[in-house]
Amino acid sequence: MKRHLPNIITVLRLFAIPFFIYFMLEDRLFISALIYFTAAVSDLLDGYLARKWKVVSNFGKLADPLADKAIQIAALLLFCILGRLHFAFIIVLFIKESLMILGSYLLYKKKIVVYALWYGKAATLLLNSAITWILLLDLQIRPVNIIIGISMFMELLALALYTKRYFELKKQKAQESENPG
Repeated sequence: MKRHLPNIITVLRLFAIPFFIYFMLEDRLFISALIYFTAAVSDLLDGYLARKWKVVSNFGKLADPLADKAIQIAALLLFCILGRLHFAFIIVLFIKESLMILGSYLLYKKKIVVYALWYGKAATLLLNSAITWILLLDLQIRPVNIIIGISMFMELLALALYTKRYFELKKQKAQESENPG
């Protein structure tokens, strides 16, 4: 059981998304915030347990970030639908995440594994905090756009730093191939 607990937590986070959406659409923002906050904390918990117990799995490596981004995108999309957020922020996040997936895939093909770094975790923490506070305070369009705008800036900064890291790792791998031994 212990070795599966991190993945069970991740799956529960995925199952929480429809409930989060339902309560958001019902304008039950405190419950939505509670679900969102619990999901964000469980994201930290499952990764911590997997590393601590040395039970990191391929399923977890795929499902964990998927669950994380799915609830973030659901929240931002609902903010857009409810008229509290400009749709451009969804596009920015979608492009950023698409580029991250593409970069990870290209590095994986070269047998390079990339883990989340502090700036990616900081961007996620900022966005999760922003979404939770927006829900708790029932903020309207102007403050929501400002807060999410700051979060998107951090997301783009993380993307720039990950892109820099991508090219460094690619160069390092090429040098290792040229000079084996």
